[in-house]
Amino acid sequence: MLMAMVLAAADPADFLAAVRALDLARVERLLEDDPSLASARDEKGSAVAAALGARRGEGFVPRRQNRVLDAILRRQPRLAGWEVSAVGTAEDVRAQVAGDPAFVKSVAPNGWTPLHAAAFADNAATAAILLAAGADVNARAKNKFDNTPLHVSMLSQSSEVAKVLMAHGAEIDARMSEGATALHEAAMNGDAVSIRMLLDAGADPSLKTPNGKTALDLARKGKHQEAARLLQAVSAKVR
Repeated sequence: MLMAMVLAAADPADFLAAVRALDLARVERLLEDDPSLASARDEKGSAVAAALGARRGEGFVPRRQNRVLDAILRRQPRLAGWEVSAVGTAEDVRAQVAGDPAFVKSVAPNGWTPLHAAAFADNAATAAILLAAGADVNARAKNKFDNTPLHVSMLSQSSEVAKVLMAHGAEIDARMSEGATALHEAAMNGDAVSIRMLLDAGADPSLKTPNGKTALDLARKGKHQEAARLLQAVSAKVR
């Protein structure tokens, strides 16, 4: 009976469900019972990938607020492929690039390059290493979104990586397949830090999405007051 209870507590499916639900208390309890669950994976991917891709409401959880991912990483899970560039250390990434120079321009099953993954996870140190090794700062994802690393950084409010990308020549007003720019993405998330950074770098607040929405319109729609205030101020100047 006791052995059955232990096995039930260590069920990878149960753990991965808790990760995807962002149930921090349950994730912590299960990891306490069995730290090896940090390396669990199923047909949808690993625990690390599940935590990175978890959503709160309509948006992704910013890396700096992702306590579930923090709990997993404290148990030093096995990292594979793009996970190294997302959450690995600088040493991990240097070793990966040294052992496989083609890694820098490889494409993951979701269509992302390693730089996209680093951008989504706000891993600025990794992004700098990848760029120094020849990563394309404006690489397009091989998926329906056709987004650049800068676009991806806005999805998860990864402002530290955005700084690195812009310093290396990221195209500020590049559009995704659906017509949104990085500024549109930041406005939808109410990410005032990134909005200010993009505007300072020359992002055009007058650009519209295919359905006619400016970044200001999107910030207002989302009731993001600080973001709307920033965009309103700059929009007034360019009229």
